[in-house]
Amino acid sequence: MNHSSLGPLTPPAFRAWDSDITAAAVARQDGTPGWVSLVGDDVWWDEPRPHEAGRRCVVRAKPDGTVEDVLPPGFDARNSLHEYGGRSWRPTSDGLVFTHWSDRRLYVHHPDAGGAPRPLTPARENVTYGDLYVPPSGDEVWAVRETRLDGVRTVERAVVAVPFDSGVERKLVETHHFLTCARLAPDGRHLSWIGWDHPNMPWDGTELCVAPLTSRGTAGAHTVRAGGPRESAVQAEWRDAENLWAVTDPDGWWSLHIVPAHEGPARAVGAADEEFGGALWKPGASWFAPLPDGRAVAVHGTGARRRISLVDPDAPHGRPVMSELDLPYTDFVHSIDADATRVVSAGASPTAPYRVFTAPLVRTGADVRHPARTVSAPSGPSVAPAWLPRPTARTFRRDATRPAHGAAAEDGAVVHAHTYPPTHPDHTGPDGPGAPWVIFVHGGPTGDYPMVRDLEIAYFTSRGIGVATVDYGGSVGYGRAYRERLNGAWGVVDVQDCVTVARALVAEGLADPGRLAIRGGSAGGWTALAALTRTDTFAGAVSFYGITDPLTWAATTHDFESRYLDRLIGPLPQCAALYEHRSPVLAAGNASGPALLLHGLDDAIVDPAQSTAMARALRAAGIPCEHTEFPGERHGWRRAETIRAALDAEIRFYERIFAPPGDRTSSRETPASPDMAGQP
Repeated sequence: MNHSSLGPLTPPAFRAWDSDITAAAVARQDGTPGWVSLVGDDVWWDEPRPHEAGRRCVVRAKPDGTVEDVLPPGFDARNSLHEYGGRSWRPTSDGLVFTHWSDRRLYVHHPDAGGAPRPLTPARENVTYGDLYVPPSGDEVWAVRETRLDGVRTVERAVVAVPFDSGVERKLVETHHFLTCARLAPDGRHLSWIGWDHPNMPWDGTELCVAPLTSRGTAGAHTVRAGGPRESAVQAEWRDAENLWAVTDPDGWWSLHIVPAHEGPARAVGAADEEFGGALWKPGASWFAPLPDGRAVAVHGTGARRRISLVDPDAPHGRPVMSELDLPYTDFVHSIDADATRVVSAGASPTAPYRVFTAPLVRTGADVRHPARTVSAPSGPSVAPAWLPRPTARTFRRDATRPAHGAAAEDGAVVHAHTYPPTHPDHTGPDGPGAPWVIFVHGGPTGDYPMVRDLEIAYFTSRGIGVATVDYGGSVGYGRAYRERLNGAWGVVDVQDCVTVARALVAEGLADPGRLAIRGGSAGGWTALAALTRTDTFAGAVSFYGITDPLTWAATTHDFESRYLDRLIGPLPQCAALYEHRSPVLAAGNASGPALLLHGLDDAIVDPAQSTAMARALRAAGIPCEHTEFPGERHGWRRAETIRAALDAEIRFYERIFAPPGDRTSSRETPASPDMAGQP
């Protein structure tokens, strides 16, 4: 449903180039593969199906290259653990166990035996499972069970074991409000897990716990072996019966450590000023896999480039601890698996979309230049390279531009970004003061923008619009200090960093100062609207399911993020005045241009009322606004028809707000359509 006050403006001020990359083509592109596993000689992964109502289907590649669905039609391997979802399936000895989206139950399925998946747990409207793990015994599944006592606000969690024969649940762990990564030691005598409590988010501080497994099959008294209030352990796997591999950040960077299970200090392995982990938005994420010979294979790097390396903590003198694999990718999904001879993940680069691949593993010090084997080929539209932009990793310094309104000075602060220039086989850049550019703001805000082939970005660059993706202060991939620049400064540092990049592009002659826009989803939508209402830099803003009023969001959002703003803005009620000061809704009258607001009506993370309130505030101030809601969509677009509609609306919006060179009339002065302006 559409509520527009933009109305039939004057003829489009900016005419986008014609492009072969249509909104339908973007909707048809393969989404990012999810979880991966090696199953004997097969490779398994799950993938999105936008044209099947957005379900995720588990598939497998056979040794001969045949790819086939493991899940039958109608089954959707997703869950709502923490609302964002956790690991949703694991292979078993003769099939898989998975969570089904529509009824939240655990199922087991034997694809080679015929028949439908069998439910393992009863249907309960307030219970969901995620972060699945099958211990070495193979006779049960461990999962984080989430029980909602009062909607999404009051939730209880426990790690439970569910035997495949009986389905009778056994509670293993209930030590923290949030739990993940439960694992059984190789000797079956101990188990480990990671936990944390409010007000921490998992990138603030967590605890890696170890406990004996009692005769009842539950965890005994535990000890904390790594982590703490200011140390974030995000993954741990057993190396042997006495030691664990873990990714944790006592020195300010997520790095690999060997952690003794019972006593003694952790030892960093291959530590460097780069990340071996990331933000734990989805329980079950993995950045490394242990190998049977005591080594590990790990993803590491920064936001500009990530790599996969073999890590050998016992490498002989003179041989490197880390040996990088020769792979044609610059980013990887947060899922990796390995056996004695090969590794599997999904990787992408600026010229290639995410693809599932395997690569051979060799002994320490041997030649690692062996070709990767792609096992999933994109089934989406073919796009000629001439249509795709060539991105550049850039850094900008804050002191090169004047501060945004309300921002504190950060002399010499570095801002990371990737720039994608307008690219078309039959057009070059504009003859004049620069092209229109859009600043892309990632969500989170504890997230990042990988520098990879993205048809959504190419949709705009192929139409003559430059794109800059900004990893503002608060982003992952650059260490804890960079991440914590946003603490207490959400709505200030993120805005300033985006303004810094935009003004630098203008200063370089790449961007037209009168044709700059900003867009983002969720927390990125907040930053886009904060920049629109707190600076005079942008001609308009696009917000997808964005936060517009932090006070009401903190009071209504789901349990996982309900205390997120304690650090990003400040604890309540002491800092209520600061929340009001930062609110885009309350500053709507200062907007420097129109807004496009898009929201899914089933969003449990950011209530659709957030966009509705912003639309009303803008219209009350006489500022044009278009507000569209999508029934059946949650926090992010899953359906092909929604992806098409959102992109079509966005390009029309830019055509209307970007003034032609030489015309700098404020878009606030464009009259709204009288027949639409009064709608809610």
